[in-house]
Amino acid sequence: MPQVGRDGNIIVAAAALRTLDYGFISVFLGVYLTLLDFSALQAGLVFSAIMAGSALSNTLASWKGDTIGRKRMFIAMSLLMVAGGVGFSISSDIVVLMLVGVFAVTTSGGGDRTAFISLDTAVLAEATAPSQRTVVFSWYNLVTIFTRSLGALLIALPVLFQQWTDIGELASFKLMFVIYTVIAAGAILLYARLSPRIEVQGKAVSASRESVPAGAPSARGIIWKMTGLSALDALGGGFAVRSFVSFWFVNRFGVDLLGISGIFFVAQLLNVVSVALAAPVAARIGLVNTMAFTQVAANLMFIGMALSFNVWLAVAFFLLHEICNDMDVPTRQSYTMAIVPAESRTAMASLNNLGRNAAQTISPTLAGIIAQVAYLGAPFLVGAVTKLVYNALLLQMFRGIKPPEEHGERG
Repeated sequence: MPQVGRDGNIIVAAAALRTLDYGFISVFLGVYLTLLDFSALQAGLVFSAIMAGSALSNTLASWKGDTIGRKRMFIAMSLLMVAGGVGFSISSDIVVLMLVGVFAVTTSGGGDRTAFISLDTAVLAEATAPSQRTVVFSWYNLVTIFTRSLGALLIALPVLFQQWTDIGELASFKLMFVIYTVIAAGAILLYARLSPRIEVQGKAVSASRESVPAGAPSARGIIWKMTGLSALDALGGGFAVRSFVSFWFVNRFGVDLLGISGIFFVAQLLNVVSVALAAPVAARIGLVNTMAFTQVAANLMFIGMALSFNVWLAVAFFLLHEICNDMDVPTRQSYTMAIVPAESRTAMASLNNLGRNAAQTISPTLAGIIAQVAYLGAPFLVGAVTKLVYNALLLQMFRGIKPPEEHGERG
């Protein structure tokens, strides 16, 4: 485990608790809404409200996060998670649940796109030396992948509650929100122990300016360029969300539920390998090259999958895609924090996530339309080509802007 200091350890521990919650609510909430007899449209509205809430939290963090204070933001958002757990458990009204979704700072997709991860990224970047930054972000992502996977297993608890007690099905589901609330409250206790050192202060600002690459464009210009690229990347990725990939395997090749479970279990293991490889690969070829070229390989694998004529070939291409696909996550976090000063890091992380929030609300719907008017695998081709354009633009716009630790190491 890399050394990130007391505050860094608190951030990672709190993120582990949060993603444990996110891991089960992202799977559990859809089942719960079905139990409430919500239609597909009503469920979609709740999920959209949650996505809007993520965008709202990132907007606030980018605008006033450092003014309000990072510690206060962490605690306030955790309190909203607690309130969200209570709100989901006590009401079955669509309007109330949508309002809860907007303000609950939670997720409907498993991954964290809230301001939590934006602030985590900024704090961890300042808790470690530049030479260890990518290793720290790799470790952070490994921890959250593990706890998110563990959280998904908690969906079996309502069945156990019904077997062990006399409570009914709906009551057993509502009890899950109590667990969600308790876990979120645990994160509050951790965040309360953060020191003032996590805040942007004059000393940190001047020190960070010394570490920003000499001759680099202004922070504002870098942030907006990277936000636009992140939105393009997320737009392409939204054409191949996992729910649509599983839908494709079932309808294209007739893969059964057991087969789907096995494919995605192996894919999750390969995601862990991908994140673990990110730091050593970046140390060898550089952060931008790792972000771009591993994604080029992943996108070519997706094109191969879309054009596959049998299930085994499709599975092989998909799993090869998965082993390359997540190497850009810790490297992107590390790079974006390295090329702006400390006072701009919260804005950089928040606006990047905000761009991703916006793009990912569009592409799944477009994927469904394209699949209907063209053929079922067409969205994968569109998504892969979109991401290849992103890779080319990333190299063109940022290859010359190196983080401090790479100066003098590569030509």
